[in-house]
Amino acid sequence: MEQQIPVLGTKETSGLRSEYPSIEYLEAGNIASWLQERQDQLLVRARDERNGMNLAKFITLATSVTGAVCYATSPLAPIGAVVAGIAYLWSIVQDLNDTHQFAPIPFIRGDFFTFLSAMGDSAAREEYFANSNELAQLMLHLEPMEKYEFAMLKQCSHVVCEYLSAVEPGKRFYAYRWLLDWFIQLKGHFPTREQLSGHLAQVTIDPRVNYQQVTAIQQTTQQQNLGIPPARFASLPSMGAREQGSRGEELDLDAFSPIVPSASFPSAPLPPCTSAPLPPCTSAPLPPCTPRANSL
Repeated sequence: MEQQIPVLGTKETSGLRSEYPSIEYLEAGNIASWLQERQDQLLVRARDERNGMNLAKFITLATSVTGAVCYATSPLAPIGAVVAGIAYLWSIVQDLNDTHQFAPIPFIRGDFFTFLSAMGDSAAREEYFANSNELAQLMLHLEPMEKYEFAMLKQCSHVVCEYLSAVEPGKRFYAYRWLLDWFIQLKGHFPTREQLSGHLAQVTIDPRVNYQQVTAIQQTTQQQNLGIPPARFASLPSMGAREQGSRGEELDLDAFSPIVPSASFPSAPLPPCTSAPLPPCTSAPLPPCTPRANSL
């Protein structure tokens, strides 16, 4: 009778791996696609959290105001206003805890006092909207670890892709989490490749990965990457004797044209068609993410 192998994990961490995109795709070598999918997932999650917070503020504020105005029509209106007011205060406290910004009015992004100070002057208002970073405001609605992860993927996804490409299958997800931890500790820097390879030499392959699916994904990817078929070229047919003889039988169009023959008009040469070259498309390079040697 075979002895049952215990599962690596606890009931508290059983759902953490399911919050990521399919880890088998990362282990199969689709690293760039997996990182982009994770970045989009965090972006959508932050947007949903912000929309839910704004909706909670709007509903509770509208209910409390309606109950306070209609207190004379029903004896239950003040009770509803008090309950909605408590829920509104709780939503503000929760938003303050997540974003560290006081924003009592729904759908007003950023700090409320900074917004009020900028609305009094046209120049200050233009500066406020010019300096506001909507993406940074959206990141504030993520969990603390997810904020740093989104910043790492947004700025240094190419560096993470190069690091993970050198890792063997079965250790890439662990290496991704390890790089994220040190990215947070080193405040935006990565360990060296030697430190990563030296640490992964002591790490075993993850037994929770379905390696049959990894193999199937690799085979499917190899079949799809067949490349573009080469272009086919054919030479134009050469002019034969029959076509050369038919030139003498062409009709004289000037003889049938009611317009005065063109010989009576002086013909001026048409101006040549000139095309101005397009301006070159310049792109600013991404900020380099330099690895820094640190003793781990």
